[in-house]
Amino acid sequence: MIGVALQALVVVMMASIGFEVRVTQLVGGLRGARWVLGAAALNLAVFPAVVWALAEGTDLSTGMATGLILCAAAPAGPIGPVLSKLSNSDLAFSTGLMVLLGVLGLFTTPLTVQLALGDHDGGIFVPMFTALLVFQVMPLVVAMLVASRLPGLAGRLAKVFGLAANVLLVGIVIALLILRGDVLSSTSVWVHAWLAGGILVVLAPILRMSPPGSMLRSLLTVTAVRNMSVALFLASRFFDDPAVEATILLWSFWMILLPGAVGVIAGRFRTSEKRPDAPVAEPLHRPETPPVCPVTALARVGLPASFIRPSPRRN
Repeated sequence: MIGVALQALVVVMMASIGFEVRVTQLVGGLRGARWVLGAAALNLAVFPAVVWALAEGTDLSTGMATGLILCAAAPAGPIGPVLSKLSNSDLAFSTGLMVLLGVLGLFTTPLTVQLALGDHDGGIFVPMFTALLVFQVMPLVVAMLVASRLPGLAGRLAKVFGLAANVLLVGIVIALLILRGDVLSSTSVWVHAWLAGGILVVLAPILRMSPPGSMLRSLLTVTAVRNMSVALFLASRFFDDPAVEATILLWSFWMILLPGAVGVIAGRFRTSEKRPDAPVAEPLHRPETPPVCPVTALARVGLPASFIRPSPRRN
């Protein structure tokens, strides 16, 4: 039952995003090739590699290590742009980056899971790729096509699908907490500290170095927020160990709490700073005084317009 609900959640959530996004907005938001390439490398290669190395170097169970790898391999959580707006980041770049990473994740997520779990035969790549294509990418593309052709209908559907996604997400989290609560309660304190510390390391530059409205803030926020819905969907579809889903829930708790708190602090206390790349407003210039017509000037001093007589025409 939860597996079906998770499938519906991914479809509804991706469709709700597609109904609100236009292709022109994505192109405009993804400006700067170096920023886009750097964000893709950080989210799709560096971040999963670091999580895999830490999971391998610590005494975690197989289920917990798999849950961490699934979270790290599933980029672009839908709440990334929401938290970016909260932290006064570049919202257009956050939204474009979220959609781009979601599409690229169609290839990188199954590849990352295959390499991290040592599936040298590649038995997990094709079914995971197919599941992501059907349940994640296709709803997004179809919804974006509807938005480009019927924007009014897309706007109404976005509200309905967004509400349905929130209801599904809350219901699934409550059900998983009931079913996997024993696994969560038995998790050691150092695992909580490990997760919280790792997320704070990613978010720390937001408070120390990144000015309001900057693309760096957006990049760090989107990187810290992984796609919990996709990770839970893959866990329920391909793994039987309850510790996998429990670990994803644990990561999700800190993933929502810490970026939200950092976003509030950064948005409230650093909004007065000026963006270094913000255009400087041009000084206002008074319009030039139009040339005064001689007839109008004569009228101002009380002389008739006939005072100026045209000069006689010479042959």
